[in-house]
Amino acid sequence: MRRRERAASVAARSLAQTLERLGPTYVKLGQILGTRRDLLPDDVVVHLERLQDRLEPAPFGAVPWLFRKELGLELDDVFAKLDPVPVASASIACVYHGVLRDGTPVAVKVRRPDVARRVYLDLRLIRSSAHVLAGLPGLRGLPVLPALDEFGACLLRQVDFRLEAEANHRIRAALAEETDVLVPALVARYCSESLLTMELLPVEQAGRDPSRRPALLAALRALYRMIFLEGFVHCDLHGANLFLLSDGRAAMVDFGFMAELPAAARLQFAEFFLAMASNDGPRCALITVETAAFVPPELPYVRFEAEVCALVARAAGAAVEDFSVADFVLGLFDVQRRYRIVGTTAFTMAIVSLLVFEGLAKDVAGDLDFGREAVPFVLRALASPQKVAAAATA
Repeated sequence: MRRRERAASVAARSLAQTLERLGPTYVKLGQILGTRRDLLPDDVVVHLERLQDRLEPAPFGAVPWLFRKELGLELDDVFAKLDPVPVASASIACVYHGVLRDGTPVAVKVRRPDVARRVYLDLRLIRSSAHVLAGLPGLRGLPVLPALDEFGACLLRQVDFRLEAEANHRIRAALAEETDVLVPALVARYCSESLLTMELLPVEQAGRDPSRRPALLAALRALYRMIFLEGFVHCDLHGANLFLLSDGRAAMVDFGFMAELPAAARLQFAEFFLAMASNDGPRCALITVETAAFVPPELPYVRFEAEVCALVARAAGAAVEDFSVADFVLGLFDVQRRYRIVGTTAFTMAIVSLLVFEGLAKDVAGDLDFGREAVPFVLRALASPQKVAAAATA
């Protein structure tokens, strides 16, 4: 058994290393796949989660070229100053700091040259190989092609900055009531398919500073609003995209990895959350099956329900300081995977958004009560189910 486990771990590590060598499309695809513990074995996910997204910066010459090509502008027409050394360098884009000619400090996100074409071609190749993937041990019978199509659509949204700009506008409007949450305003005249110019937020690295608790609560409430009320969720709120400020505000950036939750899915997620909090395991099991993208016809439902009930009972009985979103989520995904149940991307990403957020939250406030903070948003989501049902059928 140990020999088989070691072999599986070596194979998973090799997969991650291969994806890293193949380039940005495969790194991003691996990162997205790494969120799907309901779909892939733990050995694979652990190594995919470690995929690095920090690369050598693109040549700075691409920046003036893109401003000329897509906006018809020279850098001197736009900036009083633009630092040629990026503050971030990832597989899709680099980010630079600068000052506009009117004195406004800005951040400029610049897509790497040729990355969009490479992504399109790579995704075509990956999709054409899907039948091979579908035949791999552990994936037989699963909806591999639909899953790859969803992953591909997610990746394509990240390489077209016009879509990220739309997401930015939606989130700014959605969080307008959350006055303690900052979302950078775009400078629309300097944005395009490959360029995003936005106000420079006063970001700070909080580390394990407990004084940032007010900012953390503001961010969590904003996340719950996105999940339960708006249906448009930032799925990547880790420490590089979410900043907890010393004045009690939170700043969110990078809206490329978003999930859309239809009205019916929001209602089901609210019901699932309420059932989990009230130790209603049978209801959680039923919602898990009802919202799944794939359920094997031979599912032994009684055994499946018993495992979900045990998982929910442990979560409901845990003290606040002992409750772990990660333990519950990973436990649920493990049950789903063993029973070959594949969740929809929307439902899974809503759960994953909380999982990612907890990684930051536990550093700042280990006793944070995720359930209590969710209650007002869950109740608002459930208050008018007729409206949600009408929206779902509209």
